Amino acid sequence: MEKIEIKYNKKRLVLGIIIMMSLVIGVTYMAFFTKTFATNYILKIVTVPLSLFMLYGIYTQLFRKVLDNNSVITLTKTHIEINEDGNPLTFSWSEIKDLRFEKEQSGKSEVDILLIGSDTRSGKVNLSALEKSVDDIRSLIKSYRG
Repeated sequence: MEKIEIKYNKKRLVLGIIIMMSLVIGVTYMAFFTKTFATNYILKIVTVPLSLFMLYGIYTQLFRKVLDNNSVITLTKTHIEINEDGNPLTFSWSEIKDLRFEKEQSGKSEVDILLIGSDTRSGKVNLSALEKSVDDIRSLIKSYRG
C-alpha cells in the first residue's frame, strides 16, 4: 500500500450530466414545440442563450471531470498531493502545519472541504464528489501521516 489515489466518483458525475441534459432538452422542447409557449417569442429568445450557457457549464464542470482520469488526492508515506482545477499542490507530511476537515456553505447545502496549510502555501479541495467518503479519507490520512 505505497500509494493511494482518490478520484472523482464517475457515477455521481454521469447522473448529474443526465439530469442537466434532460433539463436543457425539456426547456428547449417546451419553448419551441409546445402549443402553450409557441407564441411567446421572448421565451424563445431567452431559451437559446440559457441553453447554451447550461451546455457550456455541463461541459466545463461535469463532462471534463468524467473524462479526466487524474486523481484529486494522492497519498503516499512521504507526501500528500491535492489536485483540483488542474493545479496540483504537493505537501510533504513534515511541512504541514494545518490539516483539517470543514463544512462549507455552498448555496443551500453544505460541502465537505479538506484544508491543508504550511508556512508558505495552502490548499483546499472539495471532498463531496469523490469516490471515497470523508471518514474514509480522514482515516487514510491518519494512517499515511503516521
